[in-house]
Amino acid sequence: MEGHLTLVRATHLNVYISVLRDIGAPVDRDLARSKLPENIETTPDLYVSIPVALEWIARTGHDLRPMELGLLGAQNACLSSLRPAQQAAIMTAQTGLTRLEALAALSRFEDSALAMRIQREADDVRVICEMAGVGRHPFICLAEWLNLQAVISVVRSVAGPSWQPRELCFVSSAPPPATVQAAFPETRLRMGQAHTSIVVGGTDLARSTNDATAPAHDAAMEGDDPDGPAAAWEFVSLLRMMVQPYIGGGSPNVAFAAEMAGMSTRTLQRRLKLCGSSYSQILQEARFSLACERLDDPGLKVIEVAMLAGYETPQHFTRAFRRFTGVTPSEYRDRCVEQA
Repeated sequence: MEGHLTLVRATHLNVYISVLRDIGAPVDRDLARSKLPENIETTPDLYVSIPVALEWIARTGHDLRPMELGLLGAQNACLSSLRPAQQAAIMTAQTGLTRLEALAALSRFEDSALAMRIQREADDVRVICEMAGVGRHPFICLAEWLNLQAVISVVRSVAGPSWQPRELCFVSSAPPPATVQAAFPETRLRMGQAHTSIVVGGTDLARSTNDATAPAHDAAMEGDDPDGPAAAWEFVSLLRMMVQPYIGGGSPNVAFAAEMAGMSTRTLQRRLKLCGSSYSQILQEARFSLACERLDDPGLKVIEVAMLAGYETPQHFTRAFRRFTGVTPSEYRDRCVEQA
């Protein structure tokens, strides 16, 4: 797409700079000769040209094939490259599906060329990563790997660190080296495709996240920063837990929640906004969490679970539950039984 301005946050380029330093590439010399800012490693929130960045990475790391270099970049990437509020928006979502939806919604803030969309395929989900303006760049696989790794990281935050995608599709037509095959032994690799995409099993995305588990799947997100993503996760999670006991008797309003939390309504709403959430979203998540707990009880009918979780009608319950998991409450219960 001629004339399309394509920019990416420098923090994602810095992932490759770290890899290039590890393999002994002349990073400082090549940065000084490039069109990239020389202080790029200390200014991660700058935006840089994607074509310029891709060409520089490939040239500086010319001792490795682009697909191999891309894999190393992906293995070095993590969700902590995102801004704290964006990390929190993803990690406070309650299922793999809603975490992926949050990632897709936020992707344009990281990469102006990237558009992520989620497409259903029978029982699976395909996440498509379109790169407007640079989709046919000779070194596009370097960007493809980081986009795919972002999806993999989100799914692994729910399904566990050993999770493998069913399929990885690349626009790049370069054959995958043995290192890629070894890294994804259970995954079908398809090259020269119309779009970059990844196939995820619907069962993996329907899983509810465990409120007792902090986002420790990405160690770089942990720490003592009181305003960091872990603190945002804790505030949202604790507030959700606080309002959940009142759900069955009707929806507690924001003023009630603020009083229970010992702060003004305005302060509560401001804190939630900083965490990438809202009070209405907290209520939806609290209902969903309660519903998941009740669905584990085989003695309760689905309609009874709907009432206990504060949904007005079974139809409302089914629509809301499908939004979180991609499946109906009955399908969710059946899959939990199968997994057990």
